[in-house]
Amino acid sequence: MLTLVEKLLFLLAVIVSLYISYRTFSRMFKIIGRGTKPIDWKKAFGNLSEGLKVLLTQQTLFKTRPVIGFIHALVAWGFTLYMLVNTFDILSGYIPGFEFFPHSALGFIYRLFVDVFSVLIFFGVFYFLVRRFIQGDDRLNINEPVHLLDAVRNGVKRDSLIVGLFIMLHVGGRFVGASFHIAQTGADAAQPFATWFASIWGGMSQSQLIVGEHISWWFALGLILAFVPYFPYSKHAHLFMGPLNHMLPDNRPYRGGVKPIDFEDESLEQYGAGNLEHLTQDSILDGYACIMCNRCQDYCPAYQTGKQLSPAAIEVNKRYYLNENGDKFIEGAEVPLKGLLLTEDALWACTTCNFCTYACPVGNEPLVDIIRMRQDRVMMEGDFPKEANPAFKNLEVNFNPWAYNPQDRANWAEGLNIKTMAEDPNGEYLFWVGCAGSFDPRYQKVSKAFAQLMQKAGVDFRILGTEEKCNGDTARRMGNEYLAQTLMQENIDKLNGYGVKKIVTACPHCFNSLKNDYPQLGGKFEVIHHSELLDNLIDDGKLKLKDANEQKKVTYHDSCYLGRYNNVYDAPRETVSKIGGIEIVEMERNRETAFCCGAGGGRMFLEETEGQRINENRAEEAIGTGAETIASACPFCMTMLTDGVKTLGKNEEVEVRDIAEILLDNVE
Repeated sequence: MLTLVEKLLFLLAVIVSLYISYRTFSRMFKIIGRGTKPIDWKKAFGNLSEGLKVLLTQQTLFKTRPVIGFIHALVAWGFTLYMLVNTFDILSGYIPGFEFFPHSALGFIYRLFVDVFSVLIFFGVFYFLVRRFIQGDDRLNINEPVHLLDAVRNGVKRDSLIVGLFIMLHVGGRFVGASFHIAQTGADAAQPFATWFASIWGGMSQSQLIVGEHISWWFALGLILAFVPYFPYSKHAHLFMGPLNHMLPDNRPYRGGVKPIDFEDESLEQYGAGNLEHLTQDSILDGYACIMCNRCQDYCPAYQTGKQLSPAAIEVNKRYYLNENGDKFIEGAEVPLKGLLLTEDALWACTTCNFCTYACPVGNEPLVDIIRMRQDRVMMEGDFPKEANPAFKNLEVNFNPWAYNPQDRANWAEGLNIKTMAEDPNGEYLFWVGCAGSFDPRYQKVSKAFAQLMQKAGVDFRILGTEEKCNGDTARRMGNEYLAQTLMQENIDKLNGYGVKKIVTACPHCFNSLKNDYPQLGGKFEVIHHSELLDNLIDDGKLKLKDANEQKKVTYHDSCYLGRYNNVYDAPRETVSKIGGIEIVEMERNRETAFCCGAGGGRMFLEETEGQRINENRAEEAIGTGAETIASACPFCMTMLTDGVKTLGKNEEVEVRDIAEILLDNVE
């Protein structure tokens, strides 16, 4: 199709584009390379199948916005298809009469797919542009009082417009070119949309149609050559960096988890992240993978209640700072994080609810950045909220975050005839009571209820009693990693010393820590939540339920550390729903999208002075279901929801109870 001159010019344009692209892509990976904990690219590409699965299925888009996710997936599938289309279009320009299997079923299917997806891509991107620039969907914005760099405020909409127009013009140009070709050769049943459009050119001569086809070919492919070098600077980089991100398991022990710091490594001079270059390489890559969809803040408890924190802001601030200052960063410039990605208030507003990591379609973990920045503030700078100091001191001295005497840890069990491990280590289960279950007067009732249920069911269990210490979760999530590991290691040594194999606990924070964090330090146990054990005991007939004597509506609040961290959603609901007369009514935000109570990440011990209180927001939603009882399965959640209900003046009408308490009232 192309003349010799055109072929030479296009080849020259390809060489120039590839050279500039090499420079811009190299710059991006040099920036990523300045981070700590080098990415093992050999292992990453050994996990290529996972990246291809994410790229081809676009499955991660459907979790929180299924309709919009499907439209986005159509665009992504079409754009992926267009990589093949562009290759064949180049061949058609260089090889006279080239077509992809023109007289076969395969060629027919190919042309039909391209025709249909061209239209879907065009209108899909058109919809997204309307949604952002005309409809003004607030979910695409990051609103005050969140800190954003000027480059972000000026750049996100511009970047979205550039990418959107590029896709529409490229696809549109190629589609018009196909219509010019059909106008020359006759209708093509495999390309109904392009054939219909070709009718517009009915009055043009053959030579004019050929010129139109040439111009369209150059326009569509020329846009590609112009855009590829810009790719690393644009939000469209997520198309490939997102799947790549899903191929990087090295520094991510579990979603929302942090790798323990090796304090015995004498070469370490920095704990946590005080500067941008202290972030891990995969964390810097997160900025390039970010799709700027803001899904991470849809149910972020801090953002949704008017705090200064937006998980999306962390990634977009990272991206746009590096776009503007990447060359200096590559050359070794030290870039303090304080005030760069988020404000100090935002840093401590995070409840570590893990929604941002669950919702992100490209696998970003802004939560991990927050924890590592907290580590720097606590262990390197000694700069943290003053309210955290008593909790840290109590954990060091009393092995619980309050001022309770550690010798009183087993007082809750008086009169229940429960053996300790020191008395007899041969029980089937160790009941890990936790600090709240041991000392908090309200949650002591839950510990008693659960222990009585296990006794009724004939479960052979023990407790550590005064030998148990805080699991370390609060210290770790607040950034005091040294204190956290000290507590964890002391507990592990004690548990291993007794030969503990199976642990059950009523606290999701203990559950997550024992199950997911302890193995990294040598503590490998089978850990289950009390809701799972209770559900099994009912199914096995070891707990006999009474006949229903009243009808009651119950709404269940999902604990973040039980749900999003560990995917335990059914067991608590099943435990309650099996009780006769109880109807479970769901809150709008439930299961994976459940709203946090506000206590995680050490927030239980910090003041909440900005915006609406998170626990009141959640309590309002629970009360709005019309339920008489709010069921919880977490001591932190119980405390926060009880306070929220009381603040809203509904404590006479709505009670907050643990599932163990509800079950104990309904067993024979």
